[in-house]
Amino acid sequence: MKIRIAHVLALTGFMWVSAFLATAQTVYSAAHGKKYHTADCRLSGDAEGMTRAAARKAGKSACNICQPNRLGNAKLSPCSGQTADGTRCKRLTANRNKKCFQHQG
Repeated sequence: MKIRIAHVLALTGFMWVSAFLATAQTVYSAAHGKKYHTADCRLSGDAEGMTRAAARKAGKSACNICQPNRLGNAKLSPCSGQTADGTRCKRLTANRNKKCFQHQG
């Protein structure tokens, strides 16, 4: 019985942590856009970073292409590409070559 209670408590704790991480996730959306995106989505354009909770509160929905709601399963790393002004790209990517969609080729 004690083991079962411990399992239930551990599972409940895991669910709370998962819910917190899901709402704390950074997503990207343009001020006039209706969708929010992952950092390396080709549709993110001139989007600015915000939390997923803020995007939802603003009435935005998840992009059907990059599916930011499934992002928790991906291992992200910073893009190794350089911007036009010589600074490092700020996007995150799950690509093995460590480059976002803009710096692929």
